[in-house]
Amino acid sequence: MVALLGIMIAVSSSIYIVESFIPFPLPVGRWGFSNSVVLFFASFDFKGSLIIAAGKSLIGSLFTGRFMTPGFVMGFVGALGAAVVEWVMFRFKFGYFGASIAGSAVNNVLQMLVGAYFIKSGYIFSLLPLFLAVGSISAIGNVYLAKSYERFWREMK
Repeated sequence: MVALLGIMIAVSSSIYIVESFIPFPLPVGRWGFSNSVVLFFASFDFKGSLIIAAGKSLIGSLFTGRFMTPGFVMGFVGALGAAVVEWVMFRFKFGYFGASIAGSAVNNVLQMLVGAYFIKSGYIFSLLPLFLAVGSISAIGNVYLAKSYERFWREMK
């Protein structure tokens, strides 16, 4: 299991780094496709999904120069929150789509809460509807990626 988690953290971190080069339509945002690995793991392993979320946030931020910045803290908290919510959604028999949309929404709300703490203002929440809309697009992309990981996983067994 340790080797599998290491591989999945490496895959997720690699996606995190690559997606940092893809322009995002909103300020300080990211596409979040590295969360597809967390979504896939949340479908069957809670601790593993948390480890991957933390690992990809730490490693990805180190390689992109964002470690210990407000953006890192926002993303770290958001990724962990999304992993928890996605796991809960799977336990309540929601599929990838429901879990991904819920995880994306929680990720965005938690990031806004952390951002509001850093800037000492609630005005950041005026961006929330835009981030939720764009985050929903990313969440749908994450569903397709997570399902492809699942197909690959089944073929490997």
